[in-house]
Amino acid sequence: MIPVDALVRLSPFEDLPRDVVTTLAGHALDITYDTNAVLFLAGSVPRGWYVILHGKVRVVRGRGPRQHVIHTELPGGTLGEVPLFAGGTYPATAIAAEPTRCALFTLPALRAAMAENEAVSLMLLRRLALRTRGLVERLDDRSSRSVQARLIEFLLARPVAGASRTISLGMTQQALAEELGTVREVVSRELRSLCQKGLIVSAGGGRYRFKTVAPSAKSHRA
Repeated sequence: MIPVDALVRLSPFEDLPRDVVTTLAGHALDITYDTNAVLFLAGSVPRGWYVILHGKVRVVRGRGPRQHVIHTELPGGTLGEVPLFAGGTYPATAIAAEPTRCALFTLPALRAAMAENEAVSLMLLRRLALRTRGLVERLDDRSSRSVQARLIEFLLARPVAGASRTISLGMTQQALAEELGTVREVVSRELRSLCQKGLIVSAGGGRYRFKTVAPSAKSHRA
């Protein structure tokens, strides 16, 4: 069981009547995962619908250096709805990127809630629609822009420390490659290229300084 207050503040439930959320909370399993723990594996049978309460989860496809991130979920994000309702197995693997807590709703629990109130069905349909739209937008982004453009956008979005304008990648080059939909060797090459162009300066340990104001990622269309 999940405390009702842990659900009502999250986007999937904020428009539902509180009594409906109370019903759902009573059917939810409370599960925690350590960093790098696997929530589910590609090819496995769906266990239920996951809602992220705290933490961060990366959903990836592929193996080894060819692994890439399909989407990343933060609190309020959901996982597993497509195979749960469409049938089949999970198309990708979900991994906790940091300590994570989830509410897990089994299919029987969701069916009972949907039978009780149609608002649950509409909420789940909206989540499926948002998932589809997000994946289409991510696909379009990767097909229309170069790796360098996506890398520049990532760097510009990182927090800048002090007057030195130093940033940290915040992850390994392998993890960054997965986020950008490429391989580590390409990320390493593009970082060297940005250094050679005088846009950034390596400060070691995955940290970089902006030497000049980097151009807009939009100017680097593939």
